[in-house]
Amino acid sequence: MISLKKPLPLLVLCSFLVVSCGVIKNLPKIDSKQTTQERLDKKAVDLANLKGATVESVTQEDGAAALKVTFDSGILFDFGKSELGSEAKVSLDRLVKSIADMPDSRIRVYGHTDIVGTAEANQAVSAKRAKEVAKYLEEKGISPSRITAEGLSFTQPVADNSTEAGRAKNRRVEIYIIPAR
Repeated sequence: MISLKKPLPLLVLCSFLVVSCGVIKNLPKIDSKQTTQERLDKKAVDLANLKGATVESVTQEDGAAALKVTFDSGILFDFGKSELGSEAKVSLDRLVKSIADMPDSRIRVYGHTDIVGTAEANQAVSAKRAKEVAKYLEEKGISPSRITAEGLSFTQPVADNSTEAGRAKNRRVEIYIIPAR
């Protein structure tokens, strides 16, 4: 007969028997060895619903996996301006909520311009835009130590600068989310 004076060993024994006999089925498996890329792929799906944003999984020059979130400048800024509009703030608010479960990630913000104007003017606008986005992310609770901002002027176009449609694509802000290793 089993004594009830020692319920903990009895509980452990019963739990072992239930699990080993297959009574508990269809429990979700917890994969503690999920790769960084798998986590990023899941996060990319979450971020795909951000209005005015394109999300890609990328590999950086140092080999680190990251998510690149590209905001069209038409969503973030008026032409030649660096102040965030209300629609931009809504999109960035959603971004902050979406990455709340990545508190150790690093964030790089890059501002880009088209080729219209001088190199100096474009550098200044691209830097102001990147800093404005970084500042807003900080105001929403992301630690400044996690964020770097840089203006890249027109040095990395993604489209042909000889057409208005191409120039519009080049006026953008990219946010890289780099998970902790």
